[in-house]
Parts: sequence; C-alpha cells; structure tokens
Amino acid sequence: MTPTPMHITRSRPFRCHYRHAVPGQAPIALFVQLRARDADAARQLAETALGRLVDRVEPAPFPPSITTNPAKEV
Repeated sequence: MTPTPMHITRSRPFRCHYRHAVPGQAPIALFVQLRARDADAARQLAETALGRLVDRVEPAPFPPSITTNPAKEV
C-alpha cells in the first residue's frame, strides 16, 4: 500500500464568531481564530472543533510574521 501524498495549500487567517449560552444568563459572543484555505473550510473546522454552529466567519486582521513558522501555527 503506497502512502497518499500530502497536498499543502496556502492558508489565510479567519475569525469564526459564535455565542456561548449558560442557562439563566445572557449569551456571550466569542470567536476562535484559525488558518484555513477559505471561509467555508474555516467554518467547517471551527464547527467541528467547537461542536456547535458558527454565526459568522470573517478574515482575521493579524499581520504575517516572519518569525513564526506557518507549518506550526494551529
């Protein structure tokens, strides 16, 4: 059995916003910031990781860093 070659795609930063509700309290707005190839992939990653639906996805405004290895960013 031959291993499947890994395909690396360029990723961009996104913020996925969601609401967290506690019974008897007002919901709070939170977001997770992640890197993905596009907004649909970011939504799918966030919803899988959080176990809940994401309200909206937007590009994240963090600058590219020369000191950070993009392969190690999570």
